[in-house]
Amino acid sequence: MTSVTVITPTGCIGNRGIDADVFRQVIESEQPDVIAVDAGSADCGPWYLGSGRAHSPRRNIEWDISVLLDHAVSRGIPVIIGSAGGSGTRAHVDATVETISRLARQRNLKFRMAAIYADVDPDYILAKQQGGQIAGASRSPDGAGLLAADVRTSDTIVGLMGVGPMIDALDAGAAVVVAGRAVDAAVIASRPVQLGLDIGLSYHMGDIMECAESCAEEIAPTLRSRGRNRIPIIGRITENAFELRPGLDTLACSPESCLMHSAYERTDLSTIKVPEGLVDRSKARYERVDANTTRVSGSRFVPEPHSILFEGVRKIGYRSVFAFGVRTPGIIAQLPEILREVDAIEQGLFGSEGSFRIHWHQYGRQAVLGPAEFASGAYEVGVLADVVADTQDLAHDVAYDLLTRIGFWRYPGRYTTAGNIAVTLSPAVLDGGPVYEFSIYHSMPVADYREIFRTEIVEVQ
Repeated sequence: MTSVTVITPTGCIGNRGIDADVFRQVIESEQPDVIAVDAGSADCGPWYLGSGRAHSPRRNIEWDISVLLDHAVSRGIPVIIGSAGGSGTRAHVDATVETISRLARQRNLKFRMAAIYADVDPDYILAKQQGGQIAGASRSPDGAGLLAADVRTSDTIVGLMGVGPMIDALDAGAAVVVAGRAVDAAVIASRPVQLGLDIGLSYHMGDIMECAESCAEEIAPTLRSRGRNRIPIIGRITENAFELRPGLDTLACSPESCLMHSAYERTDLSTIKVPEGLVDRSKARYERVDANTTRVSGSRFVPEPHSILFEGVRKIGYRSVFAFGVRTPGIIAQLPEILREVDAIEQGLFGSEGSFRIHWHQYGRQAVLGPAEFASGAYEVGVLADVVADTQDLAHDVAYDLLTRIGFWRYPGRYTTAGNIAVTLSPAVLDGGPVYEFSIYHSMPVADYREIFRTEIVEVQ
C-alpha cells in the first residue's frame, strides 16, 4: 500500500476516557485502516504486574472498549490493543477478552478476536543459564547481567512483543487483537508494517503517537474543561514519511511537540531499541505542514538479531501504611532523629516475629527529591509511614505501634502530654496487601518470538 492511516484514540485504555464524539467524527472523516491503542505501562510500579489487577478504573475501561466497539468494530475497522489490562499478563488479557466479549454480545456484534499471551515460563529463561547467570541477558540501561536466582524467585515474568505477533494475528483474520505486554510503539507500527510500509518509519510514528494527544499542544484551551478528554491522534504513513495531527483543530501536532514526545521516556534521543533492531532518528526531519499537522521523515531502520525485553516481579512482603501531620516546630526540628529512634525500637520489639522494613516519606521536607532537594525549612510536614513485613499481621501491628509511639513521644522542649501529631483517618492504619518489587528488566536474544508469545483465537458470537 502507498499509505496507511492509523488512529490512536487514547494514550491508555481506561485513562480518563476517550471523547466519543470526537472519535466518531474522526472515524467517519478519515476511514482509517486500523485503530491501535496501548492499554498499559510499567510506570505504575510492580504491584499490577504481580497482582494481575488493572491500573485503570473498571468503568473507564468499559467506556473506552464500548467506544471502540460502537465506532470501529461495528464498521469493520481492525482494532489492536497492546499491554492489555495494564501489565499484559494472562490475567490482564483474559479480563480484557471477557470485557470485550460481554460488551460485544450486548451489541450483537460478531467477529474474530485474537488473544496474544506474553507470559514467560521461567524454565525458558533458565535454560540459557551458565554458571548462575543467564547468557546474553542484560539489564536496561546499565547492562548488568541476570542471575538465575532472580528468575527462580520471580512470581510473574512477561516479555515485550514487537510487531510480529500482532501481524500474525491480523494475518489470521482477527478483527480485534488483544495483546499481552507489548512495546507501545509496536502496537501502532504493526498494521503499517503488515501492509508493506517501512518498519523504521512505522515504529517512529508509533513512538510519537502512543500517548495520543500528549504529543500535541493546545492552540486554544481545550482539555481541562472536558470530563472524558482523551483526543485521538491521526497518523498517515507513506513510503518515506508520516504525518500527524490531532482530532480537534484546537490542538496541534507541531514540530516542537512531536520532537519533544520523541524524547519522552528516552535516554537516547537518536535511537529507539525495538525487538527487531534499532530505529535511527539522528537524521529525522520535523516539518510543519499546516497549523495542526507535522510531517516526519528521515528515520531509518537498522536490523539486529531479535531480542525481547523481559519484565519480572517478585513478592517481598505485605504493606501497612499510615499518615500523620506535624506542625509543632520542636518535633519538626527533631523529626529525623525521632524516626530513627522509633525505627530501632520497633526492630527490638517485633524483630523476633519476622522481617520488616519501615519507609518514611516526609512531605514538606525532601519527600519528593530526597537528598537532591535544594529548598530548606518547613513549618508543616506530612509523614507517610510505609511498613513492609513478612506477613500482613506483622506489618499492621508494627504500623499501629509506631503511630501511638510517635503520638506520645517525649522530646526535648515538649509542652503537650499527647497530640504530638495530627491523624486524619480512622482507622489510622490501612493494610495494603502484597508488595512486589521488580526483579527482572533485562533483554535477551530470542531466535523466534513464537517461542514466547502464544495466540488463541476467540470467535465472538
